[in-house]
Amino acid sequence: MNDDGKAFEREFKRKTYAEDIQSLERYIRDLSDAMTELRHESLTILKAHQLYMNDWQGQARQMYDALLDDLDDAEYRVYDSLSNVKQQATEEIERLRLKAEELI
Repeated sequence: MNDDGKAFEREFKRKTYAEDIQSLERYIRDLSDAMTELRHESLTILKAHQLYMNDWQGQARQMYDALLDDLDDAEYRVYDSLSNVKQQATEEIERLRLKAEELI
């Protein structure tokens, strides 16, 4: 392959890496938005709990508290999963940037 062909191939790869990076950056923003929405909804549930559930007693209260605990556990698991995916996407962006820099 001649030098023009190699230069074209390098430029094509750099553009492909740049597009992949932009896609991952959008994905990270979407994940951040989802995490913010999750936190907001969780706080809404907590406020409702504090306003309306203080007078509940007996089995209804126990069942409600168990449900609230399950929701809290699910929230933390989802939040942790989203954080892990964000970290992996960030690492992939860095890897792609390094590969693109090698082509310069």
